[in-house]
Amino acid sequence: LYSTIVLWTDIGVTDSGKFFQFFTSLTYIGLHSYLITSCVNHFRYIRNKNMDFMLNQPAVLNYMYMYLYSTVITFNIVTPVVYWSLLYGSSTANTTVTVWLNVSVHAVSFFLMIFDVIMNRMKTPIRMVVFPLITIILFMFLAFIVYACNGYWIYGFLDWSQGGKAALWYILVGIICVVGYFFQCLIHWFRDFIARKSGRAVSQEELNDTNEVDHAKLEASEIA
Repeated sequence: LYSTIVLWTDIGVTDSGKFFQFFTSLTYIGLHSYLITSCVNHFRYIRNKNMDFMLNQPAVLNYMYMYLYSTVITFNIVTPVVYWSLLYGSSTANTTVTVWLNVSVHAVSFFLMIFDVIMNRMKTPIRMVVFPLITIILFMFLAFIVYACNGYWIYGFLDWSQGGKAALWYILVGIICVVGYFFQCLIHWFRDFIARKSGRAVSQEELNDTNEVDHAKLEASEIA
């Protein structure tokens, strides 16, 4: 509910022609989409009392969900780090609403994401780091397209006229992205470690047995 209010308020007060240019806006759309999707999946789990619905739906939906998760947990680290370290000084927020929006999309979003990470059971395979990395590279291309079409850079530090300094900024953003993802891997590992120590985590043997049962159910449904 909170992310919905923030998102639509942000759309309402931001220049409609620029809203989808900002990395912060795209990141928050991703966070909101993930939270909505997770709520839907949680409701389906409560209704069905099992995870069969995840196995029975098209595999592409599960891959898209994993892609969304990997980018959300990464970019909600990248966005606060870049904003508060590089962009905060040039902020034009001068009203109660814009200040609230700035805090919501550059700080509260981080805590929303961390709370979900702590409470869920998602995994973060190392190979999935390519998802946020490729996505942020695509955003850099978007910055060039916006400049070519409108004559301005979305963020000043991306201005290619700075020469080698700009190249270093691009590389640094990519490094922050990768470090952010591996930081999340550490958080996920620590979360699972605490769960195992407290006896609240499913053992690997039980997990394997559950997976075998789920696969058997899926094969039976395909035969039927």
